[in-house]
Amino acid sequence: MTSTMLAQQSVVTARTGRPQLSSRPSKSSLFRAAQQQVAGRRASTIVGVRQFRDRDSASGTAKKAGAEADQTSTELLDKANAYVDDLKVKWDKTDEKPAVVAITTAAFVGVWALSGVVDRIDKLPVIGGLLELVGLVVTSWFVYRYLVFGPDREELKTNLDKFLSKVTGN
Repeated sequence: MTSTMLAQQSVVTARTGRPQLSSRPSKSSLFRAAQQQVAGRRASTIVGVRQFRDRDSASGTAKKAGAEADQTSTELLDKANAYVDDLKVKWDKTDEKPAVVAITTAAFVGVWALSGVVDRIDKLPVIGGLLELVGLVVTSWFVYRYLVFGPDREELKTNLDKFLSKVTGN
């Protein structure tokens, strides 16, 4: 036994009432020893990462990547804020707020229920593979029908625009 394990042995009281050292360490002491080992590994990993970061930042690549990440995050934040502002305006214009909340809740519950049904069906031996085959066939048909040729892409675009105008009311 190592000195760490000897130091972490627990004292067991026998029926006689006398304290005795157990021959094996308790589970909690083993767990603590494992945690200490993991913490030591993490500390050495962190030191290695810091050394790599310091070396890499000296070349300037980390600064460039950081600047690009900041710019991208700023753009995403601006888009998200614009979307939230638009959503607030639409929410203020809505007269049927309880209906919107009910429909949204029903949509989430429906998607959750359908996810469970699809998960159960996918676990059936033959049907999961059959559904994948059907999905591949339908996807192939859609690509051939609408995406391969230029006029068909235009038709798809006009169909989508019509549908979106019906949904949004514009």
